[in-house]
Amino acid sequence: MKIEETEQIGKIWFEDMWSKPDFEIADRIIDPNYKPDWIHIDAIGSALVKHEIDHFRSIFPDLEQKVIEIKGEENKVWVRYKAHATHLGDAWGFKPTNKEVDFEAAAILYINEKGKVYDMWEAYCFYDILTSMGLVPPFWELHKFILNYKSK
Repeated sequence: MKIEETEQIGKIWFEDMWSKPDFEIADRIIDPNYKPDWIHIDAIGSALVKHEIDHFRSIFPDLEQKVIEIKGEENKVWVRYKAHATHLGDAWGFKPTNKEVDFEAAAILYINEKGKVYDMWEAYCFYDILTSMGLVPPFWELHKFILNYKSK
């Protein structure tokens, strides 16, 4: 694929499919066998991504993601993006805090010769999201909450 095409896929993955959300995009750009090893959901292909979007947006219904850096290759695209959302749904054993969160993330979408995403790697600091919601202490204060911690 052309680099411009892989970059376009990366942009619409985050800014359209996730932010609007637009499930027709999922059906169009996701390989039927899409199933990253690190995602533990009993679904594959576009159904898996639609489930993820539904779940995440039940927690953060106003989720908006914006690509801030993108680098395409012939068979993958590297994306760094910023996200903004408000915690309005139950999740991870926590009730809604109504707090706004901002976070950055990085992802690599692996794209086959048919222009379909068949795998993905993504990283963001989940701890920072929980801290923004006031659910856990900031990392630099965590030692105060660990039993038997001895300050030197």
